[in-house]
Amino acid sequence: MKPIHIALIGDFNEKKHTHLALNTCVGHCREKLQFPVKTTWIPTTAIPDPIVLSRDYDGLWITPGSPYADDEAVYEVIRWAREQNVPLLGTCGGFQYMVVEYARNVLGMPDAAHEESDPTQPQLVVAKLSCSLKGQQEEVRITDKQSWLYRVLQRDVMTGFFNCAYGVNPAYTDRLNQYPFVFTAFSESGAVRGVELKGHRFFEGTLFQPPLESTPAVPNPLILNFFEHCATPAVAGTVATDR
Repeated sequence: MKPIHIALIGDFNEKKHTHLALNTCVGHCREKLQFPVKTTWIPTTAIPDPIVLSRDYDGLWITPGSPYADDEAVYEVIRWAREQNVPLLGTCGGFQYMVVEYARNVLGMPDAAHEESDPTQPQLVVAKLSCSLKGQQEEVRITDKQSWLYRVLQRDVMTGFFNCAYGVNPAYTDRLNQYPFVFTAFSESGAVRGVELKGHRFFEGTLFQPPLESTPAVPNPLILNFFEHCATPAVAGTVATDR
């Protein structure tokens, strides 16, 4: 496989342990992969235009750390990756913004918003959790046996490592969970923990943060698989799905 270059879209902060864990996880993965992986943090205020992204990067990772310095730029780059069949992984805040973007631009909900950054908007599809998951672990149930999560992990239940206080608003779960935008994993109480856009080359989001359980001996398998997807050429005829 060819070397790959991944854009880490987010406002890196060396004081955020989740950002440091992400960088460390990338290092773990490098030791196990059969091809070189380069990653570059791109501040949300300096996201390149699509021509540069297409030329210089093989995939995008929307990293934790919301609200971002430029929220609208993050929504726009998610939209571009979704429409152009570019591999995209969103974890924690990245997952949340993927949900908002899809609601706005595909499901006909122009007022869809994130409560943390737009609390006065009428359709808060991402809202404050009833119980914060900052620094918490939780049992996550993978309900979609055809999903990326299940294909990689090969199990119904996993432990998710979290550092967030916001998630999908339960009042909108049914409206949002419409094929091809499918919620693939849930908490024991039924709260959304994972999403996948069927038919896309790679468009996956998790509220939990896989790097937080990565080790040198066992790099996180989800992140390893993301890099492998980015190194694999798109299959002819596979296109992004847009309702």
